Amino acid sequence: MKVWNTEELPDHEQFVYWREVLCEAFVTLRPERPRDHNRGRFPSRVTAHPLSTINVTTVQSKAHHVIRDEAEIRRSPQEVYFLNLQLSGRCRYETEGRETIVGPNQFAIVDSTRPYFLDFMDDWNVFSFRIPRHMLRPLLQTPDCSTGICVSGDQALGEITIGFLKSIAMRVAELPSEAIEPLAADVVNLAALSLGATEATRIGQRQSAQRALYAAIVKFVETNLADAGLSASSVAAHFGISVRYLHRIFEEKGRSFGQVVLERRLLRCAGDLDISAQSRISDVAFRWGFNDISHFNRSFRQRFGASPRAYRLRQRQE
Repeated sequence: MKVWNTEELPDHEQFVYWREVLCEAFVTLRPERPRDHNRGRFPSRVTAHPLSTINVTTVQSKAHHVIRDEAEIRRSPQEVYFLNLQLSGRCRYETEGRETIVGPNQFAIVDSTRPYFLDFMDDWNVFSFRIPRHMLRPLLQTPDCSTGICVSGDQALGEITIGFLKSIAMRVAELPSEAIEPLAADVVNLAALSLGATEATRIGQRQSAQRALYAAIVKFVETNLADAGLSASSVAAHFGISVRYLHRIFEEKGRSFGQVVLERRLLRCAGDLDISAQSRISDVAFRWGFNDISHFNRSFRQRFGASPRAYRLRQRQE
């Protein structure tokens, strides 16, 4: 891991240092501050982690412009794509004659071999993935038309890809060595699928998409456990897939959809019984989506080897 932090310098040196940070962490770039902005402090930070041949960075900074023009390209002719996933703030992209605005929970890519202009309109936070050009370009159906295009989490594939990218960026330092290569490949494959992959890519990379879809579904389930109406059909509808396909994804992981939902709900109930001494057991069960107390009691006893009441008493005694 490598960290750059402008706040380690005096206020008047921070923006000058920021240019050095961008050039070292990414490629040669020319940052410019809007004329109406304060010329003093410029608190910004970059944290970088390698993921095989990909580099994953977290960037926090203030509103300003970032330019890569012909002069910068000549000085550092690296051939990479940058996939920038916006976490907060907005960025206006100008590249290849296209212009788009990317907001939170959206991403776009730029090609380091082509000029681009990034207008970060607000204070911002981004996960940026540096992907070698030779890895991503052959997978794209129209690579010259894929830069500066906003991919949103509003659609199923975008939501799956964005959720996967966030998970990787947040946990990259904890990944076991044997997982790094396949996960790096998944990043590239899902980026290609989201941006418009070739037919060969779509056929060949179904496993990457399915792994990411499974992770996205489990995350959605975790977020919606309190909804008693959570079901295979409602989740399938949310992700735009058939109920049959949803069940197949879970079966390939060795557990049914219903088993996963039940397990997550029971764990949440157990946690509440441990810390909420005043809550009625029925209230805890209803809070986490159970609507049949008899079913809850049977399932809880089977999972934890004790009734909910006995479990709570045992936890207090410990």
